[in-house]
Amino acid sequence: MMKWLITRPKITVLFFIMLTIIGAISFSQMPQREIPEFSPPIAQVTTIYPGSSAEEIEQQVTNPIEDALTQYEEIESYESVSAPGLSLITIELDESIDDSAVIWNEINQQVNGLASSFPDDSNTPEFTTTSGDQGLATYHVKYNDDDALPAIQEILDDYAEKVGNAPDLLELDVQGGLDREVLVSLDAALMEDNDLTYEQIIGVLNGEEDLAPVGEWEDDNYIYPVDVSNYSSIDEFNELPVGVNEDGDTILLEDVATMDVSFKAREQAVTYDGDQSLALTFTFGPGSSVPTAQLQLDDIVAELNESLPESAEAELLYTQDDLVSDLFADLALSFAIAVVAVLIVCSLGLRIGSAISVAIAIPVSLSIGSIAIPFFDIGLNQISLIAYIIVLAILVDDGIVVNDNIERQLRNGKSPKEAAYKGTKEVFWSVVTSTIVVVFTFFPILLLPGGAGEFIRPLPVVLISAIIASTVVSLFLIPIYRTWKEKRRKSSVNEKPPGLLGSLFERSGKVYSEKLIRRIVRRPFVVSFIGLGLGTAAFALIPFIPLEFFPDSDREEVFIEATLPDGTPLQETEAYSEEIADWVNEEPFVRSVSTFTGTAIPDLFSSDGGSEESENLANFLIYIDKDMIDARDAMNQWSEELPEAFGDLESYEVSIIESGPPVGAPIAIEIQGESIDALLDKSGEAQEILANTEGVLNVDDDIGTAVESYQMQLDRDVMEENNFSSSEISDALAAIGEGVPLGEFDVDGELLDWRVAYDGNEVDLLDEVTLEGIEESVVLSDIVTIEEAEVTPRIPHSDGNRIVTVRAFPGERSADDIIAEVEDDLLALEDDDTSITIGGETAERTDVFIQIGLIFIVVVFLILIVMAIQFYSLSIPFIILSAVYLAFSGAMIGLFITQTGLGFMSLMGGVSLAGIVVRNGIVLIEFIEQRRKEGLGAKEAVTLAAEQRFRPVVLTSLTTIAGLMPVALGNSTLFQPLGITIVSGALFSAILTLFVVPALYLVRERWKRGEIS
Repeated sequence: MMKWLITRPKITVLFFIMLTIIGAISFSQMPQREIPEFSPPIAQVTTIYPGSSAEEIEQQVTNPIEDALTQYEEIESYESVSAPGLSLITIELDESIDDSAVIWNEINQQVNGLASSFPDDSNTPEFTTTSGDQGLATYHVKYNDDDALPAIQEILDDYAEKVGNAPDLLELDVQGGLDREVLVSLDAALMEDNDLTYEQIIGVLNGEEDLAPVGEWEDDNYIYPVDVSNYSSIDEFNELPVGVNEDGDTILLEDVATMDVSFKAREQAVTYDGDQSLALTFTFGPGSSVPTAQLQLDDIVAELNESLPESAEAELLYTQDDLVSDLFADLALSFAIAVVAVLIVCSLGLRIGSAISVAIAIPVSLSIGSIAIPFFDIGLNQISLIAYIIVLAILVDDGIVVNDNIERQLRNGKSPKEAAYKGTKEVFWSVVTSTIVVVFTFFPILLLPGGAGEFIRPLPVVLISAIIASTVVSLFLIPIYRTWKEKRRKSSVNEKPPGLLGSLFERSGKVYSEKLIRRIVRRPFVVSFIGLGLGTAAFALIPFIPLEFFPDSDREEVFIEATLPDGTPLQETEAYSEEIADWVNEEPFVRSVSTFTGTAIPDLFSSDGGSEESENLANFLIYIDKDMIDARDAMNQWSEELPEAFGDLESYEVSIIESGPPVGAPIAIEIQGESIDALLDKSGEAQEILANTEGVLNVDDDIGTAVESYQMQLDRDVMEENNFSSSEISDALAAIGEGVPLGEFDVDGELLDWRVAYDGNEVDLLDEVTLEGIEESVVLSDIVTIEEAEVTPRIPHSDGNRIVTVRAFPGERSADDIIAEVEDDLLALEDDDTSITIGGETAERTDVFIQIGLIFIVVVFLILIVMAIQFYSLSIPFIILSAVYLAFSGAMIGLFITQTGLGFMSLMGGVSLAGIVVRNGIVLIEFIEQRRKEGLGAKEAVTLAAEQRFRPVVLTSLTTIAGLMPVALGNSTLFQPLGITIVSGALFSAILTLFVVPALYLVRERWKRGEIS
């Protein structure tokens, strides 16, 4: 097969040209994003039950839904929060489920079926699933007063439809707006004067609106459709008769109430640099490309600005397109530098023609490798782009090995065609084996579960596809090119050694094989012991290397998420937010501050579900000047100063964007039990322990502190005398408070919510609002007595169990040190009724490290199996794996010297090292074994192989180092640990492999001969 393809170059070249063109087209059509597309199998069930307490909604809504969820084995976990008036349940499926849509549909039907058993006043549960959409951009639309809002919001509603109709855009989310409604505002005094009750008003309104269809009448042999005309406008309803006074005069609705379009009570507020604003967040859908989506959005925003009033304009706050452009520019520069560095290194030890063949192999291999990538739903993002840079440093290895061996055959007097064929054939199995090893090295990474696995998935896919392509190119295209090139090259009698530093390589190879190897031959055991001892000693540096799951990203956003005590009204929270915003703006490095009061910060950087919204939330999105301060330093500064400046905060968290997927709080203590009072007590004790620990800046929990509430005590005697039911009293209290919904009212073609409510202070209205008793009207205050009490603000569940999570956020001190100090004290809080579990980022990092460790075990055994098949030996694979061991040692040295964090990306670099450095060992041992088969002894075979393989081993190591040096020295905080790990590991391994692998081979031979017992 190989000979047939090499001897038919035209057919082979045409075949490669076709694949290269297809791959280039495939590459150009990949969607571009900042981070890999990830659709976690998560859904949320949201149920609103107005007026209910946390305990009531837990018992009547949350628990029934959670009981139904237990029957689904496909559910990995579910968590819930029961808060006054709200039940929020988050469900996560097992990631191994292939068709999650079917399961979601079943769960949705199950939840909707349960809705009939919920209280009558509760809303229908809303079921939503994540769809992989990401935030594209956020704009601010400033406005001067609320009167300008209706016109702006009407325009935004129209443009929301345009956004939904755009090919790559998904939806527009508006924060900070006011919703309109039709409100019937009752005057309690006028109602009492005219002896009317709110039930009568509601009955009349419903009677006018909800008319039963009359149907059809037949007359004179003709069927007439019959329709009854009724009031349809607000003005007509205001003139609707609702009763008769003592004088017999008709009482109109407008005599006792006002029906008009008004704004609902504000539930959230947004400001931008101190001005009232609407925050517009645009999302784009799965499979879409950021630049394409942004072009579509630019056209829509330009058209929107023309439609907005003169005083309003959509001003860009953030767009992912800027990040993607900068990211691609930086990585493109790193890629270009890597290509140049690799070619320069290749030209040092190869002829210009050979270096050109390697240069040709780079774009051809990358293009052909790109053909398979779209089939894995992978686009261009920071992970796939860095994978292209890593593979650049690896894929030239095969080309170097093949070129060097062809060159050796030419020096031995072979013709160009024969040299190309024999040189390629001689290294064919070592190249194929090393490629299989690389594939087996990266393939298990595809099995890494969770968000970290989805985040890193593009890396193994790109590496595997490109490496396979480079192997095919090296074994078939490079021999054809070398045959063509050598036929046209004029041979010289006294040719210099190939490469710009060919003479140096020649002399170094002689010194290595004739002096150093000869000494190794005499003392292989000593050399092996020293080499492996040095490698082992390097692992003693691990305690002095910082631990960092994912590094901080080099971004300019800082987030402050704070809460005031539960029950704080929005107006008070707004005033407090303004004070914090002014305080933040005092820093010279602050560029802009956006406040989100009562609502969450736009979910622009991940898609991990929604969040509970409340009037006591004060959230801030702050942009800083990176030239003046790092985001981490700004975060630490505000974390320390914020509680001192604003002591009324119930809780707060200052955070920045991390490079990887979110992992939650650094320290999380889960307390499980049945009694809410016991959970509150244990949570308070745990918070006190953590708050008094050095290095902890902030502590909070997810249950909150008890909230003051009104408990309405009913006079049952008065109720019995007047035949009042508890439901009637509850409805009357609702009319005093949030009002009674009547459905929807058509206002100029727009359906608005319609409700009836008393106007005035709720407590005062108890003395004014009456109910129609048996003999006379009864004032509500004669039935209801107010008592103040404390209630639980929210009740969290995890998998159906009541669990309170205490979160702690350290400053400069590591979470591991803090946990080590307080672990015993926290676990001592356990008793028969409660259990304590310590987790957080540290626990999640440990879980991921264990998973990577398991993957590495699989990688090692796969490598052993492949090499055992090739060499039919169990000892030789372990000799080759010594290169991997030494590479890890070098990686530890590199991380220690640079004080780079040992985390997810550095471990990924370690796994990558296993596939990179093992290639040199395979090629070296393969040549030794070939010489042994030719009849040479072990010492002679080792010496000759060392001389013949010195150049390719050094060149492949140098290309790996040169190719990844831009990453190791670059500005990418995410990929720098990976680059440093591979560069330092490859360097250390290359140096020691040249000595340790031959020494271990000779030790093996002595042991086989019985010289070592």
